[in-house]
Amino acid sequence: MAGFSALTHRIGELYRKLFPIPCLLCGLPGDREPLCQACAAELPLLGPACPRCAKPLESAQICGQCLQQPPAADLSFSLFRYQDAVKRCITGFKFHQQLQFADFFAARMQSSLASRSTLPDCLVPIPLHPLRLRQRGFNQAQEIARRLAKGLGIQCCPELLQRVRFTRSQSQLSFKQRRSNVRRAFRCTDAVPAPHVAIIDDVMTSGHTTAEAAEVLQQNGARTIEVWTIARAISHY
Repeated sequence: MAGFSALTHRIGELYRKLFPIPCLLCGLPGDREPLCQACAAELPLLGPACPRCAKPLESAQICGQCLQQPPAADLSFSLFRYQDAVKRCITGFKFHQQLQFADFFAARMQSSLASRSTLPDCLVPIPLHPLRLRQRGFNQAQEIARRLAKGLGIQCCPELLQRVRFTRSQSQLSFKQRRSNVRRAFRCTDAVPAPHVAIIDDVMTSGHTTAEAAEVLQQNGARTIEVWTIARAISHY
């Protein structure tokens, strides 16, 4: 089953590279990207946000919550607000095999990050449990991380973190339940190869998943940790 899913994934990627596809939001003819230019331009950018947790703010300053209880990550970056069309795109990417969004999101994240004076030394995608990976056929965080690593010239370490507990989907849980759901869910397979790392995931909501991963990476040698996600959920604030 896992082999069939992986083969389907590769065939789909090849097909999408060879043939134009309609916009996956409005259905109008497009190019080889999943969205037409008009729909892509309307995706809600995150805008000014807290540099520690990416919470949207009127100006890019550390929010009161991070001042009182600093998170494990030193810096967080999200490209979009997790709303409306962005939700539809990420849902299609994760659950409906719309893998063309991997190139789409990674390219736009790369464009926003490339001008930074300092970048991490390696990218670490949030892993899926082997059972969930077999169900889905791919890890969306790894797909993004692999493309970002190539585009930015950064090492990608997809096997550094392992998910050792099969956890419920965070989206199914209340804000208070999410912390306990991911406790001791990860382990490092080796020492962190560089002091400055970025954790890659699709959406930051409560931040508990990436916080748990960050703690494990710190215990294994990471000194500066960033979190990069496609989108930041804001509904729980």
